[in-house]
Amino acid sequence: MKASAFLLVMAAMVGTSAAQDWPRYLGPDGNARVDGKISTDWGSNKPKELWRMELGSGCTSFAVAGGKAVVMGNDGNKDTVWCLDAKTGAVIWKYSYEEDLSPKMYDGGPNATPTIDGDRVYTLSKTGNLFCLSMADGQPIWHQHYQSDFGGAAPSWGFSASPIVRGSVIYCLPGAKDEAVYVLDAKTGKVVSKFGGKTKPGYAAPVFFDFKGTPAMACFFGRDLIGYNVKTGKEMFEFNWRTSYDVNASNPQYHDGMMFLASGYGMGYAVIDVTKSKPTVLHKEEDTRMIFQNSILLDGDILGVFGDKNINAELIRMDMRSGDIRWREKMPGTRGSSLMVGDTMIVLSEKGDLIAGNPSKTGWKEYGRIKPLSGVCWAPVAYADGMIFARNNKGQAVCLSVK
Repeated sequence: MKASAFLLVMAAMVGTSAAQDWPRYLGPDGNARVDGKISTDWGSNKPKELWRMELGSGCTSFAVAGGKAVVMGNDGNKDTVWCLDAKTGAVIWKYSYEEDLSPKMYDGGPNATPTIDGDRVYTLSKTGNLFCLSMADGQPIWHQHYQSDFGGAAPSWGFSASPIVRGSVIYCLPGAKDEAVYVLDAKTGKVVSKFGGKTKPGYAAPVFFDFKGTPAMACFFGRDLIGYNVKTGKEMFEFNWRTSYDVNASNPQYHDGMMFLASGYGMGYAVIDVTKSKPTVLHKEEDTRMIFQNSILLDGDILGVFGDKNINAELIRMDMRSGDIRWREKMPGTRGSSLMVGDTMIVLSEKGDLIAGNPSKTGWKEYGRIKPLSGVCWAPVAYADGMIFARNNKGQAVCLSVK
């Protein structure tokens, strides 16, 4: 990277979204956690449905900021970016373009969650259409294509790693022939820098963390987990993790010199020591799997819905350093997403169940559950300003109040 690129990359590493916004994949800090309190008396005071609508097929989750919710779907081989009033579901604007549904062993449609940053929103299609749209009216500000502009190679189920804005730049994972990571100027879409070498693209968004006082980024590619120094773009560690069909899709977690990573297809999970350039395995287990579910880091523990297509879902809390399982709780289906609002956890099961509870170190206390959706629900559940946003793969979406 050139010196000018360093300055752009390092500018304002912390986002400016409000605390109760959910402006990107897995929330404002990418950790599926926000402060606050929600209603937990789901027995006599069930969440109130605010609105429901059809989006078109897809697995993108909601990005919510400034009272607006942005989500994507595909209908008639057209992707549509929807901007909705978060509280009423009224359509503020929509933007559509040609894009194949590509229903490969699932319903198809876009996979990457939009990213809202101020007056702009960034969206990504399965073939690599990267749009910067105005939050005011949905008009394109700029457009790049992962394949035709960057020489990227789409993975088998299409590009799914959400583009992430950090300060004045946006981080993208096109898996290009020259470099795996592209850093673009968020205002213009021009390439600021690129690094990472050539590697197979995965499906997980980049994860940012502090590594020995240095801003760092971990990328879960199709065949390896690689940590980069964000200042220089230089590789800090690499760990081979080759999953069938190159499906590495769950968010890795960093804590105290360790990385947690997990996949499906018989890979299971591993916790590795990354304090040296050649990581070593601290513990691993093949039957404790996350094919694309998200994990949450909570007081040094890993928390999330584990499961695979042949393994029933369990909500598990694990001591990250030792691998000791503190407790397990059965969940519907084989997969599910989760988030936390303060001390309360919300789980969206693969079958459309919405479950609330407290995941303390000693056990799971369920507050209640409802079933607002049917069909298959693979998109991560989202939360903003006292509202839960959820959708199924065929495109039915619902917003519920939990104030």
